[in-house]
Amino acid sequence: MGNWAAWLVRAATLGIQYCQSKTDERKLIQTNIGVYIAMLTILIFDTAFLIHGNQGLIYSGLVQTPFLMLLPSVLLLNLRGLRFEATLWLFVLVMLDAFTALVLAQGVTIGLHYYFLLFAILPASFLDSRQWLTTAVLFLINMMLFAYFQSFGWQAHPAIAEVPEAILGHLQVLMIGSCVATVLLLILISEFYSSENERNLQHLADTDTLTGLPNRRAFMHRLEQVIQEHSPFCLMIVDVDHFKRINDSAGHLAGDKALRFLANELRMHIRANDFIGRIGGEEFAIVQFSPSPSDNINRAERLCRDIAATGIEIGAERLKLTISIGVCLVTPPAKLVNVLTLADAALYEAKSNGRNRIEVTESLGGF
Repeated sequence: MGNWAAWLVRAATLGIQYCQSKTDERKLIQTNIGVYIAMLTILIFDTAFLIHGNQGLIYSGLVQTPFLMLLPSVLLLNLRGLRFEATLWLFVLVMLDAFTALVLAQGVTIGLHYYFLLFAILPASFLDSRQWLTTAVLFLINMMLFAYFQSFGWQAHPAIAEVPEAILGHLQVLMIGSCVATVLLLILISEFYSSENERNLQHLADTDTLTGLPNRRAFMHRLEQVIQEHSPFCLMIVDVDHFKRINDSAGHLAGDKALRFLANELRMHIRANDFIGRIGGEEFAIVQFSPSPSDNINRAERLCRDIAATGIEIGAERLKLTISIGVCLVTPPAKLVNVLTLADAALYEAKSNGRNRIEVTESLGGF
């Protein structure tokens, strides 16, 4: 990430360390970006007023300057973890800014009162649902302000009457454009965080919490996809030998450590296109895409030897861990239930023949 991009991310996420959820993060980022949008909007209008040189417009820019200087205080509140106070203060500032500029200088000439519609609807997106009363109060205040100025109008500074209609039209377009851009940006932020939440929920649903590997549901879904691709592959079911004995003698924490150790070893043994999952208590599964059946068998044997040779530290003791592997070499077409049955049968045979070993079977043409 470039320096500018990193700076923008830091600026948008000031105070994010206090957020407890992705929704909190989204609302905080909206508030921070709202500050920058408000400051940029004021600066753009003030610059346009200054360039035009009309005394009434310049005066409007001057009366908005105090609010421009106060807006960074919203960021300071977020940096202290006061997100609600920061958001409320942001809306108070922008409402006062629009009201002051309208009453003291612009009147309703360029439609400044339409900002109150924006300020009426945005709190629902910025504030938490439990702060509904604040949201409702802000909505009512802004709607009443808009209704009043829309119904009764307000006289602009006398000098603004000298501004050509074309210039006023450009300022109206600029004002409406800033409203639309603000809403669009907030929608994009909401969409981004909605997608992030969906991805996080999907990850949680597909992941085994103890090992961090895909769980049975996720593994089986991917295995089904591989079978439908009609390409040869190897399915290995890996089971920890005498796992109950480990739990009974060393405790469940030791058993959990053994499972995490094995998961890490499996990660290191697979290749780029292979995938693994935890499909049962002490049972794991691997799908390999080696170029030949002999390579698949050699890799399974190597995994078995490496696990037996490594061992894990449990307190002051070193625990020897061994595994049994059922290997099924699959030639398409294949069926999920048949492949699993054959691999399970090979695993059972490995257990029956003394454990700490592999047994191989084949699935040929759907059998």
